[in-house]
Amino acid sequence: MKKNRSQNIVIIGCGNVAWHLASHLQSLKHYTVSIYNHQKNPALNDFKTKLKCSVIVGLDKVVPDADLYFICVSDSYIADVASRLNIKNRNAIVMHTSGSAKRKELGRQLPNTAVFYPLQTFSKSDTVRWAEIPVLIEASSKATEAKLLKLAQQFTKTARVLSYKERLTLHLGAVMVNNFTNALYVAASDVVGETNKNDFKLLLPMIRQTTQKLERLDPRAAQTGPAKRNDTVVLKKHLQLLTTHSDLKKLYKQLSKLIAHQQRNNHA
Repeated sequence: MKKNRSQNIVIIGCGNVAWHLASHLQSLKHYTVSIYNHQKNPALNDFKTKLKCSVIVGLDKVVPDADLYFICVSDSYIADVASRLNIKNRNAIVMHTSGSAKRKELGRQLPNTAVFYPLQTFSKSDTVRWAEIPVLIEASSKATEAKLLKLAQQFTKTARVLSYKERLTLHLGAVMVNNFTNALYVAASDVVGETNKNDFKLLLPMIRQTTQKLERLDPRAAQTGPAKRNDTVVLKKHLQLLTTHSDLKKLYKQLSKLIAHQQRNNHA
């Protein structure tokens, strides 16, 4: 990307992804970042006061001559937002940041379309280590692809060009390791909280250790516990504790079967 002038960047949306993109781009000093949202939202005030971005309400006001457009909205709104853009800069790149939406959601009327997907979970209050976050790219042309790889290198050490199917598969994996795992944290917190509401904190060292092991071990090799050992005595004790949690009891059984199946396949 050219660095001899300030590039104009439009970010549409004011959620967590928009926040962390805007924060990083503002820190690079050679971009002018403007935030647009379809309606008033209290979150816009932080973009203006804390990040010093221009904030504009109304998609009809999106400037037609920016260099880069990030559409950071829910998948179901990407196509509608893209269709309402009136872009005059033929070199502009319009991209969405979704892991599960196709690039074609951006339509055919725009000159250069792309996907710029940071493979990470974002909460506004998080400190984000961009250098460690993979950025997955898909573009309408090799020229656009090359420009986005250069842009991504200002965020991360890991920028990859992937097809839609590859990106969607990674998104599925992300849901499993993040959303599903966090749902189990919620369940564990609820269960141990029945005896002491603060006991979940005692599990935090184990959570950290489990994650750290995956830096050096294959997930199968890192597996431990009663299901792996086929320790039916412990399994029965756990199921008895879950008598009043019917959904969680079913899930415990299913996950234990999954672990046992994975271990059998590992030794087949």
